[in-house]
Amino acid sequence: MDDYELFPQGSRFPRIPGFPGDAVAGNKSSPPTEGLSSGSELGDYRILRLIHEGRTASIYEVRARFDGRRYALKTPRDPASLQACESLRVEREFNARLRHPALLGIQGQGEAGGVPYFLMTLQSGETAGDLLADSSDLLDAGSLIALAARFASVVDAVSALHRSGIVHRDIHPENILLDSEGRLVLADLGSALNLADRNLHPEVEPAGSLLYRSPEQLPAGASQYVPSGDVYALGMTLYILLAGRLPFLPSGSRDLAKLKLTRELPSVCRANPAVPLGLDAIVRQACSIHRSARYPGAEDMARDLKRFVSRRRRCRSRYAS
Repeated sequence: MDDYELFPQGSRFPRIPGFPGDAVAGNKSSPPTEGLSSGSELGDYRILRLIHEGRTASIYEVRARFDGRRYALKTPRDPASLQACESLRVEREFNARLRHPALLGIQGQGEAGGVPYFLMTLQSGETAGDLLADSSDLLDAGSLIALAARFASVVDAVSALHRSGIVHRDIHPENILLDSEGRLVLADLGSALNLADRNLHPEVEPAGSLLYRSPEQLPAGASQYVPSGDVYALGMTLYILLAGRLPFLPSGSRDLAKLKLTRELPSVCRANPAVPLGLDAIVRQACSIHRSARYPGAEDMARDLKRFVSRRRRCRSRYAS
């Protein structure tokens, strides 16, 4: 358990009797996907390389035998785990439920020998976190406006998820990918919840890093079916992208939890004076410790970001002329 984990990470739902081998789906020592390696095949797809090994699923670069196109293929790490397979089927259903330009949608799906998989567009491999590599970009006002515009599309995608009854629960810079044109695309619905299941599965384990969880999600037994938690995570992600650093420097997970419950987010302008006050206000409203003071929904945050970008661009255009 790292410094930013107050609760153990596990499966989407508590262990279900009769599902073998899944006492903790988040066990990082679980073996890699059995029988899959470069050159092997899964259905109509040849494995080229492993892209990412997650807690319960693996992502491979594959080539389709029928047309030679390359995709990213996601499949359970442990094909023998019924719970991991069912979890991936749920994620596949969520991905197929709606289309949005800032959501990493599926390009195909299937099962091979009872093992589910789905295909995604093969991305560059870069994430929003890689934008922090060159800190000099953080001081450029034009880059900040461009980042706000790109990020607004991600917030809009989360709003679309919420309208479809889905809560993402694992929003952070590494789950926001850069496509070939530099646009931001939200990925990984592996921890997502269907709001319609809140009565069927009321006790759900927390997901994601403690840093990105909202204050109302921290107490033991707190409901995880909270779209407001996604709004908070969006605000925290945007803060880190704008500031280039974390808002808090806690001594450990319990100290971080205490800070998140008692202290409002510091101004991002203190970390990066180039950030306009209007953008700082959006971040701080998204991350308010009081749920009632936060944006009512992701669509409200997206609307404010779009207004900010539009006004700043008009001002820059006016001064340029």
